[in-house]
Parts: sequence; structure tokens; C-alpha cells
Amino acid sequence: MLPLKAWYRFVGVLVKALYRLLYGRRMRWGRAFHVRGGFRATVDGGGRIVIGDDVFFNNDCAVHAMGLVRIGDGTAFGENVRIYDHNHRFDDPDVPIRDRGYDVGEVVVGSRCWIGSNVTLLKGARIGDGSVVGAGCVIDGEIPAGSVVRRGSAPHVEPLRPSTKSETDMPSAPLRVLVLDTVMDRGGAETMAMNYLRHMDRRKVTYDFLVNRDYRAAYEDEIESLGGRIYRMCPMYPQYFGRYKREFRRFLRDHPEYRVIHSNLEERSYFPLRIAAEMGVPVRIAHAHNRPVGFDAKLVVREYFRLRLPRYVTHMFACGQEAGDWLFGRRRRARVVQQRNAIDTARYRYDADTAVAVRAEFGVTDPDTLVVGHVGRFFPQKNHDKLIDVFAELHRIRPNSVLWLVGGGETDDRLKNEIRAKAAELGLTDAVRFLGVRDDVDRIMQGMDVFVLPSLYEGLPVTMIEAQAAGLPCVISDRVPAQCDVTGNVTVVPLEESARRWARAVLERRAHPAFADRAEGADLVKGAGYDIVVNARWLQDFYLRALERAEA
Repeated sequence: MLPLKAWYRFVGVLVKALYRLLYGRRMRWGRAFHVRGGFRATVDGGGRIVIGDDVFFNNDCAVHAMGLVRIGDGTAFGENVRIYDHNHRFDDPDVPIRDRGYDVGEVVVGSRCWIGSNVTLLKGARIGDGSVVGAGCVIDGEIPAGSVVRRGSAPHVEPLRPSTKSETDMPSAPLRVLVLDTVMDRGGAETMAMNYLRHMDRRKVTYDFLVNRDYRAAYEDEIESLGGRIYRMCPMYPQYFGRYKREFRRFLRDHPEYRVIHSNLEERSYFPLRIAAEMGVPVRIAHAHNRPVGFDAKLVVREYFRLRLPRYVTHMFACGQEAGDWLFGRRRRARVVQQRNAIDTARYRYDADTAVAVRAEFGVTDPDTLVVGHVGRFFPQKNHDKLIDVFAELHRIRPNSVLWLVGGGETDDRLKNEIRAKAAELGLTDAVRFLGVRDDVDRIMQGMDVFVLPSLYEGLPVTMIEAQAAGLPCVISDRVPAQCDVTGNVTVVPLEESARRWARAVLERRAHPAFADRAEGADLVKGAGYDIVVNARWLQDFYLRALERAEA
């Protein structure tokens, strides 16, 4: 089987090369594309085809795009599947059909789907993650995540793994999932947990949090208002490892109600999840949110934790493939669930009146002023030092520009003050605005013109999903996974390039966005599968199914 699989992958490489020559950026591919014979694709007009990682097409499949066709990671297609995001117009019978033009829309197929042989997907088809479409079906509407579609006089849709409990059997108390995190401030993983908590059916599933900091953080009031609980434990520093293990073991002994644990502690999840396994907690999830690079003094300890972690987890989650590869290893890629950094796309949809109001709030009244934006905590990973250098060069080229920095310090404002001092040394005091920690990032992004992220490393940053939903052109470093580009409105610049090269890339991306109407960004992000409503429903069902199976 291995030589045959290698051949399919080799054919996939040739097919990608051919279509790259034909269509350029209008047809984009992920990694590990596999294809058998007879594959065809056409991209007409302003159409785009976006195919995720590890996608497989069997013999004689065809994809035709005039609008957008998007296929998620790990999806496979049987033989003779046809995908059309457009259809003939039928409004004037006196005009020959070939002259009536087309109605153009989208086809979106989620991740980890199976599309059976002889299926036809038409304009308007949206297949949720993890769904199965049986052979011979014709789909032109929405299929919920985790469904089976069977062929009949009309497609018959049923849950992929139907629950044994009906709505009337719903327990009076929700399943309380224990989320492990360092602190519930406005970081990426914490923001994701809050997005899911807000949008899950909290009659069925809710979150409680165990954190390692003794101060009251930004999200704690909201957590309690949503019915969540907050517990505190000692920090996970080396000098506290022994104490942490004792305290966590005692915590689980005192709280046997926690049957599902979801850890956002990266490789440090090893400690609590090992103890949870020893004490019989049946569902133990480790979630990869980052992709560290480089060497530091903690590397040996981190590697030890990382290598031992998988034996104590029941489920592996990752925000993106590269983050999952780092925490769990490439050989476990098939086991890793890519849980999207989903957002409420409607909140980020661009609104011109809001943009004007936000700019005026921060003293930008000239519509020609270029507002460069960045959202991220002041931490070495985010590379604010490089960002200031880039903006200094950009400001020299275009004096009518400002930089908005949204975010606070990791534990204090030391780095933030260093960046403030550097901006002053470069004569940029009036041009660089420090907006602090905000709970209205969706609104602030309306006033930006371009988003810049020169990070040293990332998993799959939620700020990039937010920025694209706000319709912002984005410029990122090559250390940020390319998987975060879900709109085609992103420019990647090698981190080692000069500040001048970065500045020109920012100006070029701003001058030539992928789409003219910024409001289109929210639709593209939603179409890519990053809308929180669908993802939250999937996650709550995942918890319930996983526990039901573990305790069966």
C-alpha cells in the first residue's frame, strides 16, 4: 500500500504544479494532497478554489468555481464527485440557456468529511465538519456537522452518532468541563475558551477553570456571570512542581464531578493529565495552541514533558497542524483534532460608520491617514521590537500614518515600557498609540487599515482570524503558519527581511487588497469554517459523546 499511496501523492504534486501555472493564487492547496486519475478543475471570472491539508480525490472528480469552493482538512472524495459553485439562470425561457448567465455562490466542505461516489455538490452546499454524504446524493443546502446524508427521494439527514438521550432526557445539571489554563486574561487560548463558553448550550455543557495565578484576571467576572467557577492553584514553575502535583491530586479527590478535563497548558499538561489518568478521569484532552521555535534554557524540560504527554491523554486537539505536530509529533497527526479558533464573525463585519467613529476616538480625523494595527500581548514572541522598526521605516515613507498597539504586558509592563521608550527614541511618540487591553477588539479593528504580525512563532493566531473577518489586509512573518490565511488577503514576509522590505510589503498589501469590500471578509472567514456557532455546537457534542463512550 505504501508505494501506491506515494504514487497518489506524487500525482497530487504534479496536479498542483499544473494548476498553479494555470490559475496562480486563485487556486490554493494545503499539504499532502492526494489524487487519482482524471481530476479536473476550472476557475473562471473571480472564482477561487481553496483546498486544505491532507485532502484526497478518487478517480474522475471535478471542481468548477466562479465564486468560491473551499474544502477543509482531511476530507476525502469518492469517485466521480462533481462540485459546482454556480448554476444557470432559469428566469427567461425566451433566451437560450447558454446566454442567460449564471447565479454564482459558494460551496463549502468542512474538515474530516467523506463525500461518497457520484455525489454532486451545487451552489449553496455547506457540509459541516465530520459529515458523511452517501453515494449519489445531490446537495445544495446546509448539512450540520457530524451528519450522515443518505440518498432518497430527498436527502435524508441524521446524526452521525445519534445520542441515546432525547431533549426530554436532558440532565438537570450540565456537564461541567474543567479547563486548565495559566490565567484567564485576554490571550489567544483564553479568548478561544471564552468564545466557546459563550456559544455552547450551557444547559448541556459549561466550563469551570483551574488557573495558576492568584490575581483576578480580565475574564473572571464574565465567567462567573455565565455560571462558571474559578479555582486557583500554585504556579507551574520548577520550584513548585512537587507542590502542584500534591495540590492537583487533592483537588481531583475533592471534586470527583470533573469527568472531562481540557488542558490549554501545552507541554505542561503532562503533570495534571498524568495525575488525572492515575485517578480515573475518563476524558483527558490536551490542546496545542502554539509552535515554539528556537532554544532556551527550559528546552530539555519542555521536551521531556512533550514526549511523555501523549501516553496520558485520551484526545489531542490543536488550533492548526503545525501546533499539533510540535506538541504531539507528526506521526500522531491522524489522531489530532484541529479545533478551529472560531469567532463570532458577525461582530467583526466591517462597518464604515463604526470605522469613522473609532478613528475619531483616537484622534484620526483625516481619512487619508494610514492606521497600522497590531493586537498582541507584550511578550517576546510577538516581536514588538521588529514591529517598531518596520513602522519607523513606513512612517518615513508615508508620514501620514499611525500605529495602534492593542494589548497588555505578560506579567508586568516592563516590555511595554521598553517599546514605548524605543518609539520615543525614533521620534514616533505621537504616531504610536498604546491602546492597552481592550474588550472591544472587534470594534477597534474597524478603524485599522492594515494588520501586521511579525511574530517569532505562532500556533494559529486568533487575531489573524479576527483581522481577516474585519476585512483587513494582513502582513505576517514566515514564522506564522500559512494555514491562517483563509481569505487570500495575507502577505507573508520572511522575518529576516529588512524593515524597508517589510514596510513596502505593508504598503503594497494595503494598496492591493484581495477584495474591495471589506465586509466580504466576514463572509469568507465564516465560509472557511471559523464561525463560532457551528464550532461550539460541535465541541459540546464532542464532550458529551466522548464521556458517554468512555463510561460505556
